[in-house]
Amino acid sequence: MKIIVRMPNWLGDAVFNLPFLMKLSEKHEVTVVTKESLKELYFKFNTITFRNKEELYKKHLKLRGKYDAYIVTPVSFSSALAAYLARTRVRIGFSFDMRDSLLTKKIPIPKEWKQRHTTETYALLYSEFFSPSEVEFYMEIPKELCTKATKILEEYNLNRKTFIAIAPFTQFGTAKEWGEENYLNLVNLLSSIGIRTVILGTKSEIQRASYFKGNSIINLAGKTSLWDAACIATHSLAFVGGDSGLTHLAALCGARTIAIFGPTPVEWTKPIGKTVETLYTKLPCTPCEKRECPKGIKACMNSVKPQEVFEIIRGPL
Repeated sequence: MKIIVRMPNWLGDAVFNLPFLMKLSEKHEVTVVTKESLKELYFKFNTITFRNKEELYKKHLKLRGKYDAYIVTPVSFSSALAAYLARTRVRIGFSFDMRDSLLTKKIPIPKEWKQRHTTETYALLYSEFFSPSEVEFYMEIPKELCTKATKILEEYNLNRKTFIAIAPFTQFGTAKEWGEENYLNLVNLLSSIGIRTVILGTKSEIQRASYFKGNSIINLAGKTSLWDAACIATHSLAFVGGDSGLTHLAALCGARTIAIFGPTPVEWTKPIGKTVETLYTKLPCTPCEKRECPKGIKACMNSVKPQEVFEIIRGPL
């Protein structure tokens, strides 16, 4: 079958869907619909990109009769409408937002969806094509995607026991961030035992990343692609981040991942990988799921101390 899959707009959710895409492509021809900014994530697939709804709809009007099935992973009305415009015979998506008439197979969202991992909910969309038990939540990064990362590792003489990687910032507000001060304290603790720190981030985070200065710091914010960053993470002693897309990608690709959680439900969105440790302190105000801390103190994130993370990192040394 020729199947088109509309992927989520957030990197973390897109990463959670990658293993399903890989499994689906084993027996079917898969095309991915994605925001332009996430195109590089889908190196293995044909892609249809868009920057706004108008472009999304126009491109879908040209797809009529070209595909057998359409899987809609977002719950937005616009994503279901786009699938309807493509006029595929089968259109699968979650029942939500008054869009049921646009879908041919409507999947009820489980009542306890935030008490189960989000991959369990996404799996319902693919159940017509394979069993969730067949899906492996691990992805080996092809060598050709790591060419630049390999050169960076060689340039700075970085090997697995000499550095960690951190992604201090998130796209969904600052509530999910551990904070520059906590990260810098961790950097200094690691520096005392000869461990360097690589800063990873996007071009939009370059200015914020300039906060980190020191001889043990290698600031690569804005200097790597998404896959470069993931490659560097997998070659590090440990990767440390919050509930962010890069944290989820690093974990999926096998990096030893330490994820610091606070305002989002751990059971719902914790990273999945071979070696993942999620640090979280349950407080009366958590999980609030806010972009910014309503109290302005981020008690949930600050309850995780740099010394605690330091001890976890140096454990295997």
